[in-house]
Formats: sequence, C-alpha cells, structure tokens
Amino acid sequence: MKRDILFLCQFFYPEYNSSATLPFDTASYLAQNGYSVGALCGYPREYNTSGEVPVRETKDGVSIHRLHYMQLSRHSRLGRLINYFSLTLSVLLHIFEIKDYQAVIVYSNPPVLPIAAILANRLFKTKIIFVSYDVYPEVAYASGSLREGSTVSSVMQRINRSLFQRAESVVALTDEMREYLLDHRPELSANRVVTISNWAHEAADGSKSAARAELGYTDEDFIVAYFGNIGICQDETALIQAMNQLADHKNIKFLIAGHGNKMPSVRQAAERLPNVRICDFLTGTAFEHAVAASSCGIVSLEQGLTGMCAPSKYYSYLQGGLPILAIAEQSSYLSKEALHSEIGLCSDVGNGVQLTQNILKLYRNPELCKKMLDNAVRLYTEKYARGIGLSKYAALVKNVLRTAN
Repeated sequence: MKRDILFLCQFFYPEYNSSATLPFDTASYLAQNGYSVGALCGYPREYNTSGEVPVRETKDGVSIHRLHYMQLSRHSRLGRLINYFSLTLSVLLHIFEIKDYQAVIVYSNPPVLPIAAILANRLFKTKIIFVSYDVYPEVAYASGSLREGSTVSSVMQRINRSLFQRAESVVALTDEMREYLLDHRPELSANRVVTISNWAHEAADGSKSAARAELGYTDEDFIVAYFGNIGICQDETALIQAMNQLADHKNIKFLIAGHGNKMPSVRQAAERLPNVRICDFLTGTAFEHAVAASSCGIVSLEQGLTGMCAPSKYYSYLQGGLPILAIAEQSSYLSKEALHSEIGLCSDVGNGVQLTQNILKLYRNPELCKKMLDNAVRLYTEKYARGIGLSKYAALVKNVLRTAN
C-alpha cells in the first residue's frame, strides 16, 4: 500500500533557512495528524550547524532521505546552475522512491527540481502539489540573472508548461502571486491555485530590554533591523544610502544579519559607519533576541518583482511586533498591506532619502510605533499565524489524496 505524501525539496531538517524550516514544519504537522510522510531532499551543508547527519532518519514522524549532490558556491550563476541540475539528477536516480507515495509536494527552489515530480506523474500517476516560493523564470529575468531566450530559459518554460498541466494544486504565497500565476500560466485554472502564506518559524521573545543589553544596546537606542537574504530579489541601494545619511545620529542604529550576493556591498559600506552592526545569518534564540531588541524591520523587493516572490522575514517582523519599513513598488502587497493595515511605512526601490525620512518619522513618534506594533501582532495572529498556514496545507493534502483514491 502506498504512503501518503512525499516532500521533494533542496533544503530540509536540520537546516535553518526558511526553505528548510517551512517544509519541515508542514511535513511534521501532517505526520502528527495521521498522514504517512516522507522527504527526499539534499544533504545539508551551507545552512547546517549540526555537523554530520545520517543519510536516512525519521524525525517527528517524517522519514527523511538525504541525497548527496554537488554544492558549489551560489555566488556565481554557473555554480547555482550546477547545484540545481546536480540535485535534480540525484533525485531522478532515486525516482522509484516516489513511486511509493500517492502524492508529492515539490517546491520551486531549485526551479528544475519539478522535473522529477513530472516524471513521477507520468510513470506512476503520482499527484503533484507545487509550492511556488518564487515565480521562475520571471524572477531571474527581472533580476538580470537570466536572459530571455537562453537555453536555460527555454528549459524552465518547458518544465512550467508540463508542470502546470499536470499539477493537482498550486500553492501561491500571496494573493498577488496567485493572480500573477493565473495571468501568466494559461495551463492553470482558478480552482487549482490556492494562497497559503508562509509563517514565522521562530518563537516570539518579549524581553526587549534584556535582549538589547545582551547585544550591547540601550533602551534609548532606535534599532533599525534588516534580517534575511540580501540577494538578487532585494534592493540594497536604499539601505546603504540610509545608513550613510543617519551615520551621525547617535541613537539610530542599524542591525543587519543575513547573507546573499549583495551583502558584500553592504559590508563594505558599513566598514566606515559607527552606527551599523553586521552579523552572520542568525537562527534560533539568537534571531529571536535580535527581533526582540529591534525597533522596526526593513523588508525589500527589487524593481519588477511584484507578484513573483515574498520575503520570509516579513512574517517574523509581524510576529515580533516590529513596524515595517517596506522598500518596494507601490503596487506590491508589501506596500499595500503596510499602509492598509497601518503596520508600517513605504519607500520606493532605491530611494534612500525616503527610507531615511520614514526611519526618522518612526524614531520621533513613539505613539505611532506603538500603534503599528499592535497592528502588526494583530495582523500576524489573524492572517499569518503558523497554525493557519498548516491547517490550510492539511486541508489541501486531504483533498488531493481524496482524488487519488
């Protein structure tokens, strides 16, 4: 008898990035609710602090099989492509493991990985649930990392056509991503695309004074946080400009923790600025304390990416009650939600003057910050809380498995 659901992804437990923690949250929740669950994923390296881990293990009811593959530097385009295809080839060599499951949940990162789900559908009639973290190849076009009409672009488009013809359900992270997919993927119909937002993986930490003391800040400091990726999908220009423009303000401090191919530019700018602290990627209690210590949080999307991706740290900011400083197009859900829900302020991509003005507005108006804090926590609780997203995934899986029987 076939098992229920297999998670097919690059990153998984015990890795600490959101591309690992979110699938593992979902998998373990389904296992706790009586489903037989497995995971076929890459062997952890870059985002792992646990040392050597077994190739196979069962964790929280999830049977995990980790595959070795080439893991070159992701800072080069060639390195990323080799990693993508190496992982996908490794999965294809284990394609008969997918045969043992009624359905597979496959993620958009890396964008060629769905080839394995498509083949399993053709060979074994395995049902496909596709989770769109980023919309490829458009994200790569907009960020300049891929040229339209290239060989890789053509491969991605062929994968998309087959995937969206065969997928039982497609998960979009935001309503605007759902609309984008329906507008640009003619193979899809509205009843097959559902919005399920991501959530904060970390626990909320309310001890602000203690967290600040631990990090060397005082209660008088106004701490502007930027956590997470600073890569091809994020704008670093406005951040660097604001860091410079506020360098002489003794109480406004920047706390930046993360990684990405734009981080070297941020580090270089911060070398001569006394108001900026740069940390490596933070996880667990270290990240929880950093959120608790912060006064507001910056979230950013590059020009032309509206509807194509959703920053994961946005949900951590909301859960932690941080007013949002959105750097995005006015049409983006980040800008619209910041204004409509009164959780933050918006500035245009690349506009450090606007960002600086918004930081000063929050710094000079504690009552406004308190109002946005309360609104952020309320929005997270009512719309983005972990249990809401997990319940939606459980309902989706139940429906897909019903059609498989």
